[in-house]
Amino acid sequence: MKNFGLYIHIPFCVSKCSYCDFCSFVPNHKQMQDYISALKREIVETGEQTKDKVVTSVYIGGGTPSTLYSGAIVEIMDCVRKNFNLIKNCSVTIEANPNSFDNEQAIEYASIGCTRLSLGLQSDNDKILKVLNRVHNYHDCVNAIEAARLNGMTDINVDLILGVPQQTISDLQVTLSKVVNLPITHISVYGLINEPNTPLTKAIEQGKYTLPPEDEAVDMYNLTVKTLAEHGFYRYEISNFSKIGYRSAHNMNYWRRGEYLGLGLGAHSFINGTHFHNTEDFSKYLDAPANCKEDIEPETLKTAKEETIMLALRTTDGLDITEYNKTFSADFLQEYQPVLNKLLKNNLIEIKNNKLIIKDPYISNSIIAEFF
Repeated sequence: MKNFGLYIHIPFCVSKCSYCDFCSFVPNHKQMQDYISALKREIVETGEQTKDKVVTSVYIGGGTPSTLYSGAIVEIMDCVRKNFNLIKNCSVTIEANPNSFDNEQAIEYASIGCTRLSLGLQSDNDKILKVLNRVHNYHDCVNAIEAARLNGMTDINVDLILGVPQQTISDLQVTLSKVVNLPITHISVYGLINEPNTPLTKAIEQGKYTLPPEDEAVDMYNLTVKTLAEHGFYRYEISNFSKIGYRSAHNMNYWRRGEYLGLGLGAHSFINGTHFHNTEDFSKYLDAPANCKEDIEPETLKTAKEETIMLALRTTDGLDITEYNKTFSADFLQEYQPVLNKLLKNNLIEIKNNKLIIKDPYISNSIIAEFF
């Protein structure tokens, strides 16, 4: 049996964040009900096709799963457990926004075996939250964490964003000083990406906001790495930091190029060497949730090698050269000798115990690009 991670997409939000280009929108109650019905149909039909596989982790993300009506998460997970083979003590992560997660939802999440909660804080600063069009505040996050812990969920992640217009190093220092003292186990820190046609990108293009200078963004990242390490949150991937023993099992599967199945509107999958995703057309999904796959792309030897290198070099574990050679019947050091010589000469990488590791994670994208 092959193992895989199961991702379930909930495309609903109370309001749309200014920087977001994810597949999400503000729904009415009927749209929620119709969607959950369609999602359960997809779970049943897809589960039948994967009886020879085992689910190692479940991740319910979005959008904002915590905006769903009471009982919806129970419906989803009951259907998942009936139709998929979940390993014992399967990791189950659910995303939530701080202002839409309370004790009632904590009880519901705990009842279906949620082992990990991920909260989208982004910042403790009201000024920055306003720029991002977030509809919560820091105290909402504190209350959400308390509700989760009271109901037995002690593995908790908090998301932060760096490089937001009007954000300063001082702002970030304050945010980090608060977050590291929360009773949490994991922190994800993402640099702001200016996706085309989002309200925030348009506001920047119109001169309403100015992004922090590049050198200041670098300083923000370096400050984050240093501060988090000082408080026991160790970087294991470019944007992810955890206390010892609390790496995200679901995301580690992505970075190790394991298989994953995405269910729901626009969800992406990688199964049997093939990448594909569901339609982002809501009506099409409701009509045929298990038969709406798009952009079906079988991997080639070239794309498999490139994806292996790219994903592995994002992590502090690095690329296992022995494993690479075994997987592809190749000689990595010979295959990439010119690139490796250049990067080693410039002290950008190191090879230790037959593992290739990038020294400066902030410039990892440009280093990874050298291999392609």
